[in-house]
Amino acid sequence: MHVIRKGETAAQVARANSLSLDELAALNPGKSLSRLAIGTRLNIRSSRSLAQATPRSEDANAAPRPPLSALPGAPVVVSTPMPHLERLLPYQVRSPHPADGPISAAHLDSHQAPSTTAQLLARMQPVMPPVTEAELKALLPTYAPADPDRLDLLWPVETRTISSAWGPRMRTKTVRVKDQRKKRVRYKGRHRGVDLTAPIGTAVFAALDGQVVLSGKHKQYGNYVVIEHGNGVATLYAHHRLNLVQAGEIVRRGQKIAEVGRTGNSTGPHLHFELKIDGVHRNPLPVLNDEEEIPAELAAQNALLGTNPHH
Repeated sequence: MHVIRKGETAAQVARANSLSLDELAALNPGKSLSRLAIGTRLNIRSSRSLAQATPRSEDANAAPRPPLSALPGAPVVVSTPMPHLERLLPYQVRSPHPADGPISAAHLDSHQAPSTTAQLLARMQPVMPPVTEAELKALLPTYAPADPDRLDLLWPVETRTISSAWGPRMRTKTVRVKDQRKKRVRYKGRHRGVDLTAPIGTAVFAALDGQVVLSGKHKQYGNYVVIEHGNGVATLYAHHRLNLVQAGEIVRRGQKIAEVGRTGNSTGPHLHFELKIDGVHRNPLPVLNDEEEIPAELAAQNALLGTNPHH
């Protein structure tokens, strides 16, 4: 005999006693199983099943069946050393604590689901201690520092036209003097980089592996990018139509970082390229490699970047 408790259904009673709903209904004629009040008594064993459940004399020496509560629970996967995954998956479900005991069939009832979830969450523990900032930096992408004495820079655009070379240059302009007359004067200037002419939208490539330290807009440079390559070596790229990298990113030699434009103080579309070593401007032309081609795999990745309509 079974007494209905609060929240209990006929389906749960039948399942707990290895009966179908039809068998439970046959054992309790005249009772509506869909509407069971608290305290309702249900017959869960027929006289036939009781006779079958009684052990016969010839089975007296047979080993007793283990109780349902002693059945083994779901298999637990034992963790193995996988350092590379442990850093990505900081938690795993460990085996039940011995004090918890085996998982019984009653835990599988629908009304026990919340407590089962709570037990599983309680059994979760960190696989490893928190990662320190130094360890985290060690996991991030890095690059080999440049050798200032053996620089070999990739030509930063596909074109090879130099519109303004490195070094001193003379310019002429017209100014108005005090007597209201116009006068043409010449002044000297120094170009601290090289200007490489290219159509608007042409891809701009990183000349060497490094980390982007600046990516923004400047009154003179327009849209510009600065990359540090280690050991005091840095390159600057300016007058872009579009920047494609942000400060903090690690970039590779030949990676597309921008598109040629004419932003800032520019008379036409071109790339202004500078080289600095220990903060001092150097002429980049002697160390530019104008024969190297970008690998096909990297070129395919570059083709997916930006809004370049010319390539």
